[in-house]
Amino acid sequence: MPMSARDLGIDYTLFGHSTVFVSGKGGVGKTTLTGNNATKTASKGIPTLAIDANGQGNLRREFGMDEGDKGEAFYLALKNGTPLVPIKNVRPNLDVVLGGKELRQINTLFLEIAQHEGPYAAFLRLAKCLQPLLSQYGVVWIDAPPENPNVLMLCLCAARWLVAPVKMDVCSLEDALSDIADAFKAAKQVNTLLELLGVVHFGSPPGSTEIHKQVVNDARKLLGKSAHVFDETIHASSKTAKLARDLGLSVWELEAQERAQDKKMAKAIKNLADAHDNLTTALLVRMRSRLETAA
Repeated sequence: MPMSARDLGIDYTLFGHSTVFVSGKGGVGKTTLTGNNATKTASKGIPTLAIDANGQGNLRREFGMDEGDKGEAFYLALKNGTPLVPIKNVRPNLDVVLGGKELRQINTLFLEIAQHEGPYAAFLRLAKCLQPLLSQYGVVWIDAPPENPNVLMLCLCAARWLVAPVKMDVCSLEDALSDIADAFKAAKQVNTLLELLGVVHFGSPPGSTEIHKQVVNDARKLLGKSAHVFDETIHASSKTAKLARDLGLSVWELEAQERAQDKKMAKAIKNLADAHDNLTTALLVRMRSRLETAA
């Protein structure tokens, strides 16, 4: 049986633009970040692929899509070991692989592959299905499901970068980041180039400087002193976020449409859009810097 990624034809030097958003719990912003980053990079002219590995299939709502095949094409690609088949041109330069309830079969599939082809083949199944597509895209964003170790391993083994969104609460910081640290160590045994790109502070009130300092301190206690925590935070703005999702738009797309009639709402939309834009830029800059350092 294969004993390494290379034995299965996986070349991790090709995955330098693949990023997975990971948390040990739901509701910390993974899907929101995946959707907003994907629409922003696509708008910058970067060919972008967004992948929803969740059984709930909520990423589609960020783009105003219906539930489509509920993840069936995604599941069949994994089952057969064939290239993923994205939905093309959801936005200019943006393709999407839909998740949904069909992906709830992945745990059984994972165990079957591990039994018949070996654990490495199971861990690397998504990487195998994604690798043939990588040359088509300048960036790949993956929304990984919480609390599903097998699917999380699939996602971690199909990415170069791990981004961990957190909220300032005990469960998010302590439990979720501890789970991420354990999963990261396990995935590194297969995907040796996997790197924690950084932690993103999500969902605190605007201007929460002291809370952010605490997030930085706690994240570094759990993930190590060298763990990077992005200065660019995504503050809570529930009305803006709900309006954007209801309309199937990213926050910056919402701002561009100038739908808000009152000045207070318009300002809230602009502030949140700017925050997402700043974070997207910071993520891309850090990816490029880390790749240059590794070269």
